[in-house]
Amino acid sequence: MGSFVIKLGGSLIFDENGALKAEYLRAFVRLLRDVESRDRKIVVVVGGGAAARSYISVARDVCRNESALDQLGILASRLNASLLFTMYYDLPPVIPSSLEELVRLYHSNLPVIFTGGFQPGQSTTTVSALTAEATKSQLIIATNVDGVYTSDPRRDPNATLLRKVSIDQLLDMFSQPQKAGEYRLFDMMTLQVIKRSKINTVVVNGNPPDNIRRAMEGLSVGTTIVFP
Repeated sequence: MGSFVIKLGGSLIFDENGALKAEYLRAFVRLLRDVESRDRKIVVVVGGGAAARSYISVARDVCRNESALDQLGILASRLNASLLFTMYYDLPPVIPSSLEELVRLYHSNLPVIFTGGFQPGQSTTTVSALTAEATKSQLIIATNVDGVYTSDPRRDPNATLLRKVSIDQLLDMFSQPQKAGEYRLFDMMTLQVIKRSKINTVVVNGNPPDNIRRAMEGLSVGTTIVFP
């Protein structure tokens, strides 16, 4: 099945009250152990989720520096990645802080690498795309909706799930700028990286985690990004 980068949205690991979803995390770790293989590398890029938004919300009352606020979100995402590393390996976490460090870990004997954000102005979804590009991996974006919709399904009851969507259509849909801590399925940098390297990308609902397995096996699930 080749190598995979899994973007695990923070919305999957925190509940509506901002508490960690322990059972989900355990189920996700079980999935990783089930699909682990000597012939496959898996990189899990974890979003900041509710923890990042909470820190950024408090700081924003007195801080207008978007780069500083972004850094808080990055640290939260690395803490989330550290939790998963420790659950998976039963060891102190080793979390890369740059693409270069991640690639070195990718070529180590670790079958699964966990990471969070890298730098201000760059979402963890962009980190996922850059990682997939650098390691020639397939990309699975696991979020809390069933795929890409014509509009936000949480706000629009008439939103329609797109089983396939072109990269250029996505560029049109997600063309507005983004602030630190703001959640969107895609940002422009992510889409541009996916487009330039034609990264095999699927967007799925990560709950239950078995949807991720189905995407890895090439089964019909979620939304597939297609290229001209």
